[in-house]
Amino acid sequence: MSVLGHFLEDEGLATTGISLIRLHAEKIKPPRSVWVPFELGRPLGPPNDPALQRQVLARALSLLESDDGPAVLVDFEYDGDVAERDESWQAPWETCGSVDLTDGAAVLRSLEAEISNLQPLYARAVADKGRTTVGVSKLHMSTIAEHVVSFLSGPHENSPRADLSAAMTLRFGADDLKAYYMEAAAHGGRPSSWQLGEWFWRHTVAAQILVDLRRQGLETEDRRFKIVGSSGLVPRDWVEALEL
Repeated sequence: MSVLGHFLEDEGLATTGISLIRLHAEKIKPPRSVWVPFELGRPLGPPNDPALQRQVLARALSLLESDDGPAVLVDFEYDGDVAERDESWQAPWETCGSVDLTDGAAVLRSLEAEISNLQPLYARAVADKGRTTVGVSKLHMSTIAEHVVSFLSGPHENSPRADLSAAMTLRFGADDLKAYYMEAAAHGGRPSSWQLGEWFWRHTVAAQILVDLRRQGLETEDRRFKIVGSSGLVPRDWVEALEL
């Protein structure tokens, strides 16, 4: 949208926008933009806060009255908790302890146990919402678990899907695995995505596996696994938070 703003301005239409990544706005230099410190995907801030959302929109629209230019970038002043927290929410478990990732059979058992423990929560979450984001891999969760764990021994070409490479199936399977955990853990409360991330990336076997696969992806010579492992398994924010 920052780039599009330049084209619209060339046609005589004044534009203003909201930026979630300040560096991008600094580089692209949109005609007018307000940077907000919220999570990606939430340009208006935490949900269920219409007063704050109106403030963000009003600040962005106020830039249309500015005579500065050719590029205007201002920061939205926000004193709240950017991470957001639902203090009443309780994680499914507090800690899982570390696992020996060299013992594939033991790791698979631990992962399957986590998936099984979350299944009732996940089922209720889907029933209550009537939808789920799990399913991109088109694989059963047990098959996903086996495939993800199989990469701990190194890259290979044994894919449970005939139409996808093993590495791409790993990517889709990891996406489903993370979505399954997050949807299950969120049921019954309103935890922020940061709270869910704190629990998942610091307290689950699944996260330990994905973090190790990222490490292997950075080191491997296998082109497909390098692409998936290095950037497709652990979100950038958590690479930084976990100091990986």
